[in-house]
Amino acid sequence: MRLRMLLLAACFSLTATAVRADDAWKGPGWYVMAHQLAVIIWSGPYGSKDACEAAKPAEDDPSGFSYDCSYLSVEPSD
Repeated sequence: MRLRMLLLAACFSLTATAVRADDAWKGPGWYVMAHQLAVIIWSGPYGSKDACEAAKPAEDDPSGFSYDCSYLSVEPSD
């Protein structure tokens, strides 16, 4: 059962990165962060929080995702 859950989590994680190609660190700024089973950079950087908020997709698009804006001053570690 534990192996099955780990494989399912890995599939979701791979799907999340395949859904969006703009998920790379590009320097300090505001980033749209996508949350599913993991947190990934969805898009950015943006020059302001307002610009980041305007770039957020609708909740559950794609299904199961939620989004917020975070200021990242250093590259996130895996």
